[in-house]
Amino acid sequence: MEYTIETYSDLKVLRVRLLGELHAREVALMDKEIRLKAKELNYKIVFDFRETKNHISITDAYYWFDARYNKVLFDFKHVPVVYITNERDESFFNFFEITSKNKGAELKICKDEVAAFQWLEQW
Repeated sequence: MEYTIETYSDLKVLRVRLLGELHAREVALMDKEIRLKAKELNYKIVFDFRETKNHISITDAYYWFDARYNKVLFDFKHVPVVYITNERDESFFNFFEITSKNKGAELKICKDEVAAFQWLEQW
């Protein structure tokens, strides 16, 4: 998995474009790094997964915040995040959205950039 980060200072948004195969351990490390940066800057995040292939299990998705972050970092789930997904992995990301929201995360799944940035405007 590879990723690039773009900073939109005027919108207070970090945009992360990902490429390649998604595996829980790599994604978790990247996710933690980006969320820490966003929290420090008081920014929101757009993760663009359109050019990826998911290999993260439903179980990993369900326990994502519980398993990945200790109590000190658990408030990372309150950073507003949009995931732009591809059609192939849409059902996985929809499940992740539901379980994350049930645990208090500020998270939205979108199919395109316009919808993603529109949702972030409320924050």
